Amino acid sequence: MIEIKITIDTALNLLLERMKFELHMLQRQGVIKHGLEFENLSYNELHKLIEASVFDTVFLLPADLITIDTNLVQIITRTVHALAKVLNREELLLYTYEKAKKLIDPITKYFRNSNKESIFSLN
Repeated sequence: MIEIKITIDTALNLLLERMKFELHMLQRQGVIKHGLEFENLSYNELHKLIEASVFDTVFLLPADLITIDTNLVQIITRTVHALAKVLNREELLLYTYEKAKKLIDPITKYFRNSNKESIFSLN
């Protein structure tokens, strides 16, 4: 297992920046009302926003970090717990390791399947 060395504060800043971007995009699309902040979102809206932000951020990582065994799921879980304190939303402390793993598994499978040698023989 390779340990990714990133502080929770740094991961939290990355997540918050991505969440701001996602919120802005959802507001432009009319999915979320303009003028709402993270603190004003319902739990379901906030949860979807967090998961979309985590998903997009993980997709931006190098494929090697996604396909090998790392501590990425622990980092995501701890970052969401830190986000609970920043946003003063205690319900985010219920975010579990299993939820983070379930979110990351499709990305891992996608990159592992795309790295197989047989995929190149079909081109």
